[in-house]
Amino acid sequence: MWDVTDDDVKYYATLGQVKKPNVDYYKAMLPVLLDKVNEDYNTCFTPQNMPPNVKLFLAKAVPFFSGTSGLKSRKMGSVSYSFDFNDMPVAITDLLKRYRKARFHVFRPYG
Repeated sequence: MWDVTDDDVKYYATLGQVKKPNVDYYKAMLPVLLDKVNEDYNTCFTPQNMPPNVKLFLAKAVPFFSGTSGLKSRKMGSVSYSFDFNDMPVAITDLLKRYRKARFHVFRPYG
């Protein structure tokens, strides 16, 4: 699990153009969103090997999810949140489009 530092929060807040970030929220959300990217796109990114477009995605996604937009479900007892990338603006989700899984592949014989 990613142990987000204050420097990480400052970096992602600056990248996302957030002037006064909620440090605790960033520390909680960055690892969750990175895990979601890895799960949904079948990747194995870590904080050390993230490409720039994934970093920008995280920087834009954290403030987006700070409201109720994209929140699919919520649970109060032992806190559980579920996020849906489908509700995000295309400008943010397109940052990950190169990692989308192919739905099918058509093989055509030569000849």
